Amino acid sequence: MSKSSRPPLLRESLEPWCAAGVTGALRVLDPPGGVVYVVDGRIAYAETPVASGVERLLTASGRLPADAWRAAVTAGRAQHRIGPELVDAGLVTQTELEALGVIALHDAAFFLFDLVVSAHFEHRARHPVGHLRTLDLRSVCQEVDRRKRLLADAWPDAAIDTAAVLPQRRLRSQCVALTALQWEVVANADRRRSPIDLARLLGRDTFTVMLEVRRMARTGLVEPGRPGGSAAAESVATVRAKAAADVATTALPIVQSARHARPEPEPERTPDPPAAQAPHVPLPRRALRHEPAPRPELAGMSDTRVSEQILTRLIAGLGAL
Repeated sequence: MSKSSRPPLLRESLEPWCAAGVTGALRVLDPPGGVVYVVDGRIAYAETPVASGVERLLTASGRLPADAWRAAVTAGRAQHRIGPELVDAGLVTQTELEALGVIALHDAAFFLFDLVVSAHFEHRARHPVGHLRTLDLRSVCQEVDRRKRLLADAWPDAAIDTAAVLPQRRLRSQCVALTALQWEVVANADRRRSPIDLARLLGRDTFTVMLEVRRMARTGLVEPGRPGGSAAAESVATVRAKAAADVATTALPIVQSARHARPEPEPERTPDPPAAQAPHVPLPRRALRHEPAPRPELAGMSDTRVSEQILTRLIAGLGAL
């Protein structure tokens, strides 16, 4: 289906507003919900309930007390100065605040930009945190695509993102090396929390947690459990299932129309004049090759040779341990 004959993705809905250089917010009306803020045609911030925003990155991680965040919200929300309130109080630096804003933006864009959802643009709307680093729409889309490739390379089944994380009871090696984030994930996995739930609990960006869980699944450290676990995880699973169903539905009419299309009659071809019959020359026979008889001790055994590609993957998996 061509781009013009299907509903636009959210990233495509943002293009005219960014091209016009306007300031405002594109609010997502369908699940999972969210907002993308635009300042002078550049992406300033994005948020969605299924991703960790600046608040959770600061408070759930233990970087900032929850009371300090609430005080800054009370003092600066109306004037869009939550961030400056934190900076003026010496709780965070402007550089740290902008870095967290970019992390939260990319995290939310990963979940929102490729959705077909209803959205409403609200002119001159600004995020209450205040001034953050703005990014070009194209660069944000490139980062979203890069993250999708990284996740697919680490573990191809996206259902693991919304399934409970189950640490393996018995490991295949005697020694295991975990990163700090991987240890946090394993230590807080309670057989109910999905990677999305763990990211919100730990105050981490959701993409990084999902990527580490997929990498641990590939090396045999964890496995996916039952789906669900929270409203956020179920929302992501529902939205992904709907997107897959929409793709299948839009592709079906094209297949059916191609199947029932009437083939055009082929033009009549003039038969070629008969050629003079050449004398029959027999082809030389190929000498038969006698295969060695199977060894008795190997009779009944299947071929246990492994392809070079599988060996390469095994070596890479062992190296990751």
